[in-house]
Amino acid sequence: MVTCPICDWKMRRGDIRRGRFACPGCKERLRVQESREGGLMMVGSGLMAILIPYLAGAQGYDFLWEAIIVFLVVFFGTAVLRGLLFLAKLERDPGAEDGTILHLTGPPDSSNKS
Repeated sequence: MVTCPICDWKMRRGDIRRGRFACPGCKERLRVQESREGGLMMVGSGLMAILIPYLAGAQGYDFLWEAIIVFLVVFFGTAVLRGLLFLAKLERDPGAEDGTILHLTGPPDSSNKS
């Protein structure tokens, strides 16, 4: 269960959408917090994919295939574990404050025209 940061409504994972979505309780526009964990998982998986076959003594095409297999297993394994163990964090969508667009203009015209 994931909690709405505005009204503390308990949402199921099926209620959460990619991008913007409305909270079923308070109808506030929400989104899933962005994170850089995916990139870190990819880099870590790549390092392990090179290190494990190297330490196992693989060479040539065997090294290549073992590195590909290790990368896929480690990357998707950590992605599944991350999805199961760590819940998504929600935040208010910053583009949904009041529905208006901010327009920047110059200073107001003076009413004293001579």
